[in-house]
Amino acid sequence: MYQSMLSSANTMNQIQHKLDSISHNLANSNRTGYKSRETTFSDLLFQEVNNQWYPENQAGRLSPNGLRVGTGAKVAQTALRLDQGAVHQTGRALDFAITEEDYFFQVEGPDGDIRYSRDGAFYLTEDPDNPGGWTLVNSHGEFLIGAEERFDIPAGARDFTLLADGTLQATLPNGEDVIVGEFELVRITKPQLLEALEGGNSFRFPDLAELGLAEADVLEYVEADDRLVMQEALEQSNVDLTKEMTDMLEAQRHYALQARALSQGDQMMGLINSVRS
Repeated sequence: MYQSMLSSANTMNQIQHKLDSISHNLANSNRTGYKSRETTFSDLLFQEVNNQWYPENQAGRLSPNGLRVGTGAKVAQTALRLDQGAVHQTGRALDFAITEEDYFFQVEGPDGDIRYSRDGAFYLTEDPDNPGGWTLVNSHGEFLIGAEERFDIPAGARDFTLLADGTLQATLPNGEDVIVGEFELVRITKPQLLEALEGGNSFRFPDLAELGLAEADVLEYVEADDRLVMQEALEQSNVDLTKEMTDMLEAQRHYALQARALSQGDQMMGLINSVRS
């Protein structure tokens, strides 16, 4: 009886992790470039108990012989899903959508660390390293990195155009066309190592040296072109609301079932204790 209660309690705790993951997906379903996460489970250690000592009693038995007594289930993995989200036309010149899976923009965080994001909504801001000039940032203030450096945009530039080779062209106030930067994407080859940054829509890798990996083991640099990057468009999140709601209902019912089993086990233990007394 105690083993059954322990199994229910452990499983309830792990189901809560799945509900948290589903809630996070639903809360970010309207966030540009958001990638959903999916929780999978595995059985904890269990023990096979043979309760059939007489072969003649096993005639016609369909289920496996014996009883499996374990301690419930645990979260095996919370996998990052990089499925392509729908591309929405915005008509805004500084909106860019990546049109293939596994590719990311490079952005620079406030501490100078490199991060990776699918959010292609960028805005003009003053470049602190280039007084009088502008550069591009996302809504969280992370600088867009292209060809290993920030975009260098002269003040007053307008009419931004993404060329076929992935370079961004702008028009100066005097009518001159200039190249202000070149898009460079990264293709993530080990996406499950990515760590989501709290409060934003960006990812970064943990310390690769501690994992015995080099940068070349987890990503590769790709020169972007108009086949990989679409201007005046944004990629929507890849959250499937129907699936998330279905998974949430299933998880809630499973949680309720385990809670009921725990409650009934507690009542039976109480009856046993009252008989003993």
